[in-house]
Amino acid sequence: MQLTIDVKDSALDKVMYLLNHLKSDVKIISKNGIEPLDIEIISKEDSDYQILENGRKERLTNLENYGTIDNINWN
Repeated sequence: MQLTIDVKDSALDKVMYLLNHLKSDVKIISKNGIEPLDIEIISKEDSDYQILENGRKERLTNLENYGTIDNINWN
């Protein structure tokens, strides 16, 4: 199955987290726009770093608004 999605910058951290944890099941076969973001090697000088940093701070500040992969009912 192939799935094409457009991801807002504000959701990039969450989407990449999910894809990173599905490495054995997910393969990116094509892309449009920016390069896929490897969170493990992002530079603090990278323009996307602040977006990721703000997203992490937002989750810590408003934890009740966020869940984890473990909270998803997969059935």
